[in-house]
Amino acid sequence: MKLITNHRLWWSFLMVATLIVSVITSQEITLTGIIISMLGHLVFAVAVATLPWIVYWLIKKPLNTEQMMTAITIGWLILSVANLSVMP
Repeated sequence: MKLITNHRLWWSFLMVATLIVSVITSQEITLTGIIISMLGHLVFAVAVATLPWIVYWLIKKPLNTEQMMTAITIGWLILSVANLSVMP
């Protein structure tokens, strides 16, 4: 929980940015579509971030919360740039 409580502003930025990207990339804007798109972006970001978390945990140097948030943000950026780059 420290990952969320220690970085509220960072999470707020990610949520707002995810909402903006979801609205831009949606063909038809509906509440359920936006929610699913936002959840997909965040799940992808966390999934991408688990690789460095596991690697550093295995070598006995676990990441601190700032490094974890950076990894999540990088995963988020990868998907957002990919989605925005294929927009017509």
